[in-house]
Amino acid sequence: MFINTKRFGPVEVKEDQVITFVSPLLGFGDLAKYIFVQLEEDRHPFEFLQSIEDENLTFIVMDPFSFYKEYEFQLESHWIEALNVESEEELRVMVIVTARSAEDITCNLKAPIVLNCAKNIAAQIVLEHGDYTTRQSLMEGKGEAPDADLIKK
Repeated sequence: MFINTKRFGPVEVKEDQVITFVSPLLGFGDLAKYIFVQLEEDRHPFEFLQSIEDENLTFIVMDPFSFYKEYEFQLESHWIEALNVESEEELRVMVIVTARSAEDITCNLKAPIVLNCAKNIAAQIVLEHGDYTTRQSLMEGKGEAPDADLIKK
């Protein structure tokens, strides 16, 4: 199928590329279906999360572990159930990036997007523990990905 997007024009989407949010993105409760778009010429850690239900809605996202080696959290048991997690290897974590200017680029470490890649379902989860912020400067983070244990045991 093809979807129209404001940013990318028409995009061909296969059914197995569609991510369904079992808990909506904050502020976008009526939209549940998205795809990840990464431009071939891009050589940076950013991707786009494009709504397939609203052609005007695109988020910039990134893997937080590539910038913040100390970033870690544990999924509560209700999220493990909601995302139907069978193993940690199924999971991918992304955060939403906001670019206000070239000098003011932040990401939301307080509410990461957790994706079950095996089942193409996701949720944006507000972390209740930790000192993470919704406007963490990208200029302050940089490092390698940790061996974080995401599943609460």
